[in-house]
Amino acid sequence: MASWIDYWPQLGRPLSERASAAASIGGGHVHDWMCEMAAVRAAGARPLTVRAGTAASPSDGGPTIAVLEIDLGLPRAGTAGDEPILLGELPVDRCGMVLGDALALDSWTGDGHPSTDGLADVAYWGAYAEAAHRQFGGDLILQHGSQVRGRLDLPLDAAKKLGEALNNWASDKQGLGVMVAVDEHTDFHRFNRASWTHPLRIGAIEVADWGSTGTAATTR
Repeated sequence: MASWIDYWPQLGRPLSERASAAASIGGGHVHDWMCEMAAVRAAGARPLTVRAGTAASPSDGGPTIAVLEIDLGLPRAGTAGDEPILLGELPVDRCGMVLGDALALDSWTGDGHPSTDGLADVAYWGAYAEAAHRQFGGDLILQHGSQVRGRLDLPLDAAKKLGEALNNWASDKQGLGVMVAVDEHTDFHRFNRASWTHPLRIGAIEVADWGSTGTAATTR
């Protein structure tokens, strides 16, 4: 569960140690407070093939991920041919689910962590967004089917100054119809950003020089 990955060390042993223990007995579900994962061994030094089965969202009828099929690249003892192995159900909040290497995910930086590359994204939207655009400029950015204005990959100090200027401008307008977000470049934000233009909110990022893929939201 993407929004809780960096909480594992605060609850005891790191995520990778717990995942390794689960994988050593054939894999399984691991749960501690709000942190949950399904851990299983997979082949190294090769991409994993992941297929998604979709179902209609109960909230808006749009497609949402219901089942994931993963080719782990390893023979499984005690199975006949290509018989699938059920790894279990994993509850997922709106912050999404990550598929990735457990050692890499030990370094995951979550929401609220300082920027890992000194950069940040600024976005603003609302009824007065066009008026703010005339004042401050900014590109049109597509986020999960919605359009916002803003600037990506700004140096952190510049992003904070722009966000402060936008908030001060909105305050002068009694704050009517302008929302401002300054998102520092954490793994969590980069992961979410990678999914902005995918219809199923799926994206891929590098974490600690390892490949990590995931969905930015599998429930709505």
